[in-house]
Parts: sequence; C-alpha cells; structure tokens
Amino acid sequence: MLWTALAAVAFGRVVNKETEFTNEEYWTLWQHFQSLEDHPGYSTISDHDERYGIFKKNMDFARQFNADNDGTYTFQLGITIFADQTRDEFESWLKKTNGVKPQKTNTARTLYDASTAPEAPATVDWVKAGAVTPIKNQGQCGSCWAFSTTGGIEGANFLKNHVLSSFSEQELVDCSGAEGNQGCDGGLMDDGFDFVEKSGLCFESAYPYKGTDGTCKSSSCTSKVKVTTYTDIAKGSTSDLMSAAAQRPISIAVDANMFWQMYTGGIFNHRCNANKLDHGVLLVGYTSGESWKVKNSWGTGWGEEGYIRLKGTDANTCGLANSASFPAVQ
Repeated sequence: MLWTALAAVAFGRVVNKETEFTNEEYWTLWQHFQSLEDHPGYSTISDHDERYGIFKKNMDFARQFNADNDGTYTFQLGITIFADQTRDEFESWLKKTNGVKPQKTNTARTLYDASTAPEAPATVDWVKAGAVTPIKNQGQCGSCWAFSTTGGIEGANFLKNHVLSSFSEQELVDCSGAEGNQGCDGGLMDDGFDFVEKSGLCFESAYPYKGTDGTCKSSSCTSKVKVTTYTDIAKGSTSDLMSAAAQRPISIAVDANMFWQMYTGGIFNHRCNANKLDHGVLLVGYTSGESWKVKNSWGTGWGEEGYIRLKGTDANTCGLANSASFPAVQ
C-alpha cells in the first residue's frame, strides 16, 4: 500500500512524503530496507528493535530534507543500506573505510594531454557501453582504492581486448604494500597501478575478495592482466577530466561526506571538501553541463543502484578532478 506516496520517485527508495509517517508506513519502509541485497540482518530482537528506532529517525530526517528542499539541492535522501546507522556510526565507518592516502607529489608517470584527444561527445556512459563490471561491495575494509584501481584496469582491458573481466581487489590489498599501499588501512590508485605493472593482477575468480587483510597469494593464479603504464590528469582540470572520460573509465578520489549516507538519487550538489580526498571511486561517464556518473563500492543498496551522479561537468564536485588517473594494459 501507499508505496508510490512513500518511496517510488527514482529507484524505489526515495522518501517522498510531506506529512509524518504512521507506524504502518514506518513498518512498510522498514520491510523494504530489510529486503536490500546487502542487508546484514540482526542476531537478536533487541538489536533489531534498536536499529528500527534509528531507522525511523533517519526516515524522519530524509522526509524532512526532501519536503523542505526548495530546489537548492538536486538530490534526494531515503532508504540505503546505511539507513539503520546513526550519524556518528556512519561517520566512524567512513573514517575506517574511506582509505585513499594523500597523492604523492612525485607520482605522475605521464600527464594527460587533452590537446591530442578527439573532441568529447556531449554524453558518455561506459556502463551502457559494457566497460564496467557490476557493483561490488568493499565491506568494512578501507580498500576503496583497490576497487577504484581494478575499475580503471577493467575498463582499459575491455577497450583493449574487447572482453569485460573482473580483477582481484584482494590481491591488491594483500600484496601491494611495497608500492606504498596499506591494505584495509588505505592506499592510492597509482600505487595499485605500479603493482600491477610489476606483478600483474589475478582475475577475481582466482583471488576472491575477503574484505580483510591477508597473506599475499599472488602465485594462486597463472593468468593475469598487466598494466603497461598509467597517466595522471592535471589536478583540478575538469576539462581534461571530461576529455579523458570520453575515452575510458577513470580512477578518481573524492570527499565522501555525511550526506552520502542516505543518498538515493539525483545530482549530488551538497557542499564537499575538495581538499579532503578520502574515497576512491570510478568515473564511468558524464552528461556535459549536468553531471558526472560515478561507480561506488558500497553495494547496490546505496545510491542509484550503487552509482552516484555528481554536479558537473564544469564543477569539481567533491574534488573528483583533484586525483584522477587511468592505466593502459597489454
């Protein structure tokens, strides 16, 4: 009942209602929340009841945000996989799992030259083009950098070898410490590319994701993808970023702030700290003058089925153009 009035604006999870929820309406939303693909479940009745109380408060906040929005914000809040967490809990999770380390000043291998690139089209979507693997979930490990790294490699491999394959984040977590990465405590995409250039990278199926630091088992596979080089994009240049994104998916870093907790759709245009990059993601397209399309690693129970659109393309929203790079593969 009441589903259209409650939540079905974009992806079935937007809380779109002017008046306060009844107990029956809270329960309907709660049942939908528990049906999300990445929902962990509860071990005790008391845990369930505590989380339900937090969830109702979050639904009140989301409803009020959406109802009061006078058009200033072009995104909506609602049911995500984090909707049963307090703000403090989500902030603590962000600090734990947003694992991009500061960009090193001497990292750049090659700097992207947009002057030699073809003119960028008005719209690009690498998901629709088949160059992007399904949404993944990093869990409680600060390995976002590894998912951004594999995303860049998966896109490059698709464009070079015309096959979409999923590559191992866990091997990067376990094995790329010598390049400067710190497993579940964070890393950098360029350092991930360095590792894959030296050692290659297993397929996901041969070295599956565990979400914890482990012992390196690089020898567990014989078939690997190899990076030949990687290219950095000039810091802050949204024009260069758009030019590069017209040709391939791009590994980027952003500031993922508190308003990401219950983001369910629309173009995110809330304030961010472009100088506090802490989360590795993958730029997978854009609509010129409107938005950037970004793949996250928080599962399909968040955002637009795992994606977020950031205000752009002339805007450096959440610092997405401040640490961008892409690899080439054999």
